[in-house]
Amino acid sequence: MARRQKQSRKPRPAIRMGPIDTMGIAEQLRALHEAGGDPALERFPDPGELYLVLRHAERQASSLPEEARGAAAVLRAKLWQYLREQADAGQLRAVDDGRGVGVPWQSFNEALCVTTRHGAYQKALRLKAEQVRQPHERRSPETAHAYEERRLTEEKAENLRVTAQARRFALAQRIARRLLEHRDGLVVDEMAEYWLDELAETVDDRNSAFHRANFCGFLESFVRSIHQHARDHNQPTTTTDDARKALALATEFAVQERPTIPQ
Repeated sequence: MARRQKQSRKPRPAIRMGPIDTMGIAEQLRALHEAGGDPALERFPDPGELYLVLRHAERQASSLPEEARGAAAVLRAKLWQYLREQADAGQLRAVDDGRGVGVPWQSFNEALCVTTRHGAYQKALRLKAEQVRQPHERRSPETAHAYEERRLTEEKAENLRVTAQARRFALAQRIARRLLEHRDGLVVDEMAEYWLDELAETVDDRNSAFHRANFCGFLESFVRSIHQHARDHNQPTTTTDDARKALALATEFAVQERPTIPQ
């Protein structure tokens, strides 16, 4: 008789708790203890002290009637899950802080309940995976590695964007000043007006590469908005020749790297 081939199980989606009102849940727990006749109710901790609230609720659980005890148990489980997730995130931040100042992996062995430096490293990766994984991903070092690779790739792309755009800032600044000088001749809607205001407020206040790159983005967003408004309403984008020339420069800037500005 042929053996039935064992089917591999698909990993179950990870379910993580979203933001919850911990104070509200702690207050519900207190209300259950009050209604259930908790003899130590006057010693019930402040709702903000979640760990103390849970310890009190555990100690006094047997004093509650069955229905209240069951409802309280569900609330306790929810608060413990919240604390577990916070503890994992806090422990990872502590490890990251230590590693950032050169603490060797083996110094975290006891804290992470492992016996080798490699074990500490792997445990930290699992903690990282728990924080960054998608619902379909496992809590594994591979997940953490994949996340880190994605983060570095995105960071590199952002740095390239900022560097490239910052080089264009001086040109964007000159074009923006022309647009603002002939603002009355531009036909704008609320969105284009918003981007013009951003340009006006920041044209003389861009000190870092990041802010200069964003200024170029403001100019490009304005160009898209004013042309979209004109298309939507089948109308011209400008009402004066000077405004038309200024917008032409801005439009060229948005689609080309270095438009030529006439003196």
